Parts: sequence; C-alpha cells; structure tokens
Amino acid sequence: KGTEPEKIEIYTNYFELCSRPNWLLYQYHVDFDPMIESKALRIGLMRQHDQLFSNVKAFDGMTLFSLIKLDNEITELESVKQFDQKTVKIKIKLVGQISPGDKECMRLLNIFLKRCLTKSKFLEFGKERAYFDFDNLHELPKYHLKVAAGYKASIDVFQSRLLLCTEVAHKLMNMDTVWDVMERMYRECRPDEYKNACLNQLVGTTIMTSYNKKTYKIDDINWEQTPESTFDKRDGSKISFADYYYEHYKIKIRNMRQPLLVTMPKEKDKNRAKNASEKPRPILLVPELCVSTGTILLKKFEKDFAMKKDLDAVTKLNPQVRIDKLRKFLDKITRQPEARKDLENWQIEFSPDVVKTTATVQVPITVQFKNTTTTNTERGWNNAMKDGIHLSSIPLRDWVIFYMPRDEPKANMLMSELQNVSDPMGFRIDRGQMVKLPDSGRGSSSAILFSSAIKDTLKSSNIQMVVCVLPNTAKDVYDIIKQTCCVEVGVPSQCVTSNILNMNNMNKTKSAITKIAIQMNCKLGGEIWGVTIPLKNIMVVGMDFYKDSSKKNMSVAAFIASLNGTQENKLNCTKYFSRCHIQPKGEEFSSGLNVFMLDALNKYFERNNTYPDRIFIYRDGVSDGQFPMVQEFEIPQLKNAFKTINENYNPRMTFLVVKKRGNARFFLKGDRDDFTNPPIGTVIDSTVIKSPGEFYLISQSTNQGTVSPTHFHILEDTNELPPDRLQIITYRFTHMYYNWPGQIRVPAPVHYASKLAHLVGESLHRQHAPSLDDKLYYL
Repeated sequence: KGTEPEKIEIYTNYFELCSRPNWLLYQYHVDFDPMIESKALRIGLMRQHDQLFSNVKAFDGMTLFSLIKLDNEITELESVKQFDQKTVKIKIKLVGQISPGDKECMRLLNIFLKRCLTKSKFLEFGKERAYFDFDNLHELPKYHLKVAAGYKASIDVFQSRLLLCTEVAHKLMNMDTVWDVMERMYRECRPDEYKNACLNQLVGTTIMTSYNKKTYKIDDINWEQTPESTFDKRDGSKISFADYYYEHYKIKIRNMRQPLLVTMPKEKDKNRAKNASEKPRPILLVPELCVSTGTILLKKFEKDFAMKKDLDAVTKLNPQVRIDKLRKFLDKITRQPEARKDLENWQIEFSPDVVKTTATVQVPITVQFKNTTTTNTERGWNNAMKDGIHLSSIPLRDWVIFYMPRDEPKANMLMSELQNVSDPMGFRIDRGQMVKLPDSGRGSSSAILFSSAIKDTLKSSNIQMVVCVLPNTAKDVYDIIKQTCCVEVGVPSQCVTSNILNMNNMNKTKSAITKIAIQMNCKLGGEIWGVTIPLKNIMVVGMDFYKDSSKKNMSVAAFIASLNGTQENKLNCTKYFSRCHIQPKGEEFSSGLNVFMLDALNKYFERNNTYPDRIFIYRDGVSDGQFPMVQEFEIPQLKNAFKTINENYNPRMTFLVVKKRGNARFFLKGDRDDFTNPPIGTVIDSTVIKSPGEFYLISQSTNQGTVSPTHFHILEDTNELPPDRLQIITYRFTHMYYNWPGQIRVPAPVHYASKLAHLVGESLHRQHAPSLDDKLYYL
C-alpha cells in the first residue's frame, strides 16, 4: 500500500445522452369536462388525438409537451370513453415554450423515458418508482415467494452533461393470494379466533392487485360484504364486484363468499375527491385478486438463514452481473421498435456503454489501540481487537446482574466470563451483585419484576451499570428495562438474552461476551480505539431522525457532538455528548438545535477550557427537496448558538448532508476485463455529481453483491478546506464506530445519532436522564 492517494478509472451505472436534443417544445395545460380521476384514462382519451401532434407528444395526464404548435391558443376537442361511449370535452391551452436548456426539460425527458419503458413492457410499480417486468418472475417455491426484477431509471443534468442513471431493483411478492392466506388461517385457527387472527396478520401490510399491479395498504377487513355485494358507479347505476371485474378485466372470481379488504384513499385521492365536492369512499378489494408484497414478507423468515442466502443469491448481484444487466436494459429499450421510433422523433440517442470517470483511493488509515496499531483495515481490525488494550477504560466496581431463576447458571457464568475477557482489554470489572428475581410463573410479568428490582436495588446502592439476563426477546420487557435505567434512574444498562449464553458452545459464547464487555466499557464512557485527526480544536456533530413508534405523529431528533479534539494529529473525537428531542412528525427540521449546540459547546469548554475553532456537521435523513429548509431553518439555529456564547465567537463550520440510499453504483475493471467492486476508501467527486460541493465515498467492502457508496453534499462551508482534505477527514470518521471493528458507511457520529434516535423512538419515548449525556449508553 502506498502513502499517497491513488488515481484510478471507475465505471458507473450512468449512460450519456450523446447530444442534447435540438428542439423548441410547446407546453400545454389540458382540462377534461367532466373531470376524469383516472390518470390512465386521461392519457387514453388524449391518445385519440395523436395525429393532431404528428404522433410527437408527451402527456403525463395534466401537462402536454409537443414539437407541434397548434393554430389557436385554446383548442377544444372531444373524445369518447370506450367502456360507456360517453363523450368527454377536452380543452388544450398553450402555456409556454421550452428549450433543451430549461429545467422543465428534465421533467419532459423523464416522462418520455417512462413512455419508452412502458412500450418495452416495463411497468412502473411501488414507492421508489422502479420499472418491473412482471412476465419474468424468479420463484422461490420453498418459501412461497416470487421476486420481480426491474430497474430504476432517471435522466438529470450532471455538470452540464445529460446522464441516464440506471440501477437494478427487486420486488418481493407472495406466491399465495391474500385469500389463500386467509383460508390457511381458517384451517389453523379456532373459529372464534379466525377474524382476529386475520386482522392481526393482514392489517397494515402492503398488497398488490394482480389485474393492474397497483399497491394498497390494508386498513381493515369488511366481513359483511362479498364479491356479490354491489356498489354505486359514477353514473348512479349499481354493479356487483364480481361483475365489475369481469366487465373490466375479464376475470371470473372463484369464491363468492370471501370478505373484502378495506383500504382508505391515499392523500392525493382525498384531495381529488374534495375538489370534486364528494366525500372519499373506502376502497374495497377482493382478497383472491391480491398478493402481499414488500419487506413484511421477510418477517417470518427473520431467523431463517437458508432463506436469506437463497434470496441474496437472486438480489445481491456482483458487479459483473449488474453491469451486464444494465447494458441489456438499455439495449432492450433502444431496440424495441415503438420506443426506437420515439427516440428518433425526439432526437434522443444514448451512449452504447456506461460512463467512465476518475476516482481517488485514500491511503489506508491506521487504527490505534493503547498497545498496538494496525493499517491492515480493508476487512476490519477484528484480529487487532483480540490483543488490543482499550485506549481508556472506566473501572467497573459497583454493578449488578438481574436474572430469572431458570437463568441462574447462565448469569453466574456471565459474571465470571465478563471478568475473564475484560482483563486483557485493560478494562477492570470487579465482581458485581447478583439479584435473582421471583419466578414470573404467577402474578407479575417479567417486565414489572425487572423494573421493580432495578429501582429497589439502586435506592440503596451507587450502581455504575445494570446488566439484565432476559429470558426471551420480548419487546415489552426490553422497553421497560431501558425506560427504568435510561430515563428514571440514569444508569447505563446492558441487556443479554439467555439464548446467547449457550453453555454447550463456550467458544461462541465467549466471543459474544467479549463483544458485550466492549459495549459495557463504551456505555461507561471508555474509549476503545482511535485514529488521528489532522486538525486541532475541532468538533464533529452527527444528526438523524426517527419516528416515534408509540406516538403516531411524533418523531425523534438526535444530536451527537464530540468533546475532545484540541490537538492536531492526535486520537481525537472519541468522547461524545448526546441529546434528543421529541417533536411533531411534520417538523423534520429540529427546532431544538440552538439548545443542543449551545449545551455541546459548553460541555466542550468544560473539558478543554476552550471552544472549538472548526465544526463539522453530518446530517442524515434529508432529501434534495428539503435542502432549502435545512439552510433556512437549521443552519441559522447553529449560528445563533455561536453568537450566544460570544458575539465575536464565529467558528468555521462545514454542514454536510449524508445520503445512504442512492442509485449510483461504481465498478472497477480488472486485468481480465471483468468488473469488481472499487477498493475501500474510493472517492468520486467528478462527472456524476451535480455541483462541486458533492462527493461519493466507498468506505466498506462487501463479500457479496455490489458495494453501495455514500453520498455527501455540502450545504454550508466556511472551513474552506481543500476538497481532498475534507474527504480524508470524513473517511477517518467512518473508522470510529465502537460497535463494529471495521469501517461503516457513514461517519461514526451520524451512526451514533441513528442509534440514539432508534432507541428513543422504539423504547424510551422520552429524553434520557442528564447523567447519560456524556455516555454512549444507546449502543
């Protein structure tokens, strides 16, 4: 490995539009009388007038673009609905002109792209707007599942070049219909439990209708209505559900006694109905025509590693397979006769192969323990962990293990082994108290027993840490222990499920207990390892959000800030200050940032007798469309906190938005012309970025599939560091997450914020006790 960053050539999943179209477009607004709710029907009605536009138009249901300028500013037409032969009046109004350089051009090009995909037999499906080929499904019959393969595709401007980004997508579907599932439950349940069992399993899940591939969320089951029930059509006549599906889709429903699924209209449907002066009605669906879809299907396979392996073989594509699929995808579009004709009419041509760019590979980072160092970090530093002494440890003298009677042998073993494995780490653990709880076979639940015992014990003892051996993974027990320890008494806690403490496989158990001991030192305020940070007097901040599971309309904002960082090229940013704030869900932009930053700065001063000169803030959970809100609402709060400290205090600040979920992928071409993943530490900051303040970082390797880069976007920067210096610092922070002896996808403070927000949103539902502000108690 060299001591200087290395330049390499990288292949991407982007295709270039070879030349910008050379046309002047006319934009029209289209109205229908009577109003037509169905977007597909509006498009179909306009299709009857293709000749008017010489077959060169793009219409999304409301806005129409064409190379043809109509004679009049307002053109009135009539179309006939084929299914009832009723006439619809159409008014087309010229509203503007668009050249290829206009922003509106991107919207048009993506409408046009969607049309080409539709003509190539791809169907848009799901929230992510991916396009799937439902005629070719991969079946996993052993698990009653099917996998649909598809693609995400969009056109945008990247540094004055028009590029098409393509990425492989997969959608999981049940082979059984919802009615098959309900029938199976009927056979397995007692008659008086059947309805509740169906409601518990189905309500809240996402389903797809087999006839038009639309998705809905099940809100209820209507046991009173069946396919023989009728509903009112818009013309006032009545029709049964069975007749409706036969009339529109030529589908004969087999079981006429099945109940109907209820789904409430989506927000856009409510708005549409409101405009039409009518109350939105629940949508009723036939179970026989619906299949479950989405990640909910994986819930019953959570511990089925064979299933996950089989699924990964289908969905986790290695770089060579992935790039081959993307090439075939574009080839299919450009060769399909109708799509090819459209491409020619609109003067659009794609490059035959993916775009290449230059990338930089960072020098390997040295990870330091108290007694050893390692630069062999590409696959993590688990080996160095085995002999490494923690940078600093907090002696654990007063602590307690709580356990149920049946787990007494395991609790004793845990006490002994924690002392054995911690000593080589330089982490002193004295023998703690052992508290055996009453048997929960009668009376109180396990959750109440643990909570009461913890509060009673801590009344009379100055305890540093609580350890609980849990009989199972029941969420209510875990939640109440965390609430008691983190909110009520303000003591770090460690929960261990008894099945991990397998006394018949001590090698595996010792490995698990070693990880537990490391977590315990972190939660007490210890430092495990460090990397040098090439700046002095710095603070690094991580921010993230999580919705509160117990309060439907609330979300948790988490804020993490480093407290040590006064010396250059030292092991800085290993101590943290943590805060969270619960706020209305609509407020995605934390309103408590001023207080968070002010408290963090004061804590930094208490520790170092100075305030930081440079602050780096990494913010997760922001979409591109929310950037203005962050700039107008969050960043000013941070600056206000600086002014509160001192009118003249103005630290240099860099505010970066972190995005883990993106469609960009990168590939390295090998000596044999095969594609592999780029090396760890690869940075891409040209060609496929939109502005100079962006870069992609590949900070992890993967054993299977294609590695996913993390995208960073600078929203504010007064540090004015050279781009490569900021990239190096960001890469170093990915080595600092103490729960994993290896690099992670984001800077450690961001992941700490995610862990804190998740714990508060899922278990605590309140702010933690102030005594835990300076501890990583949420690991």
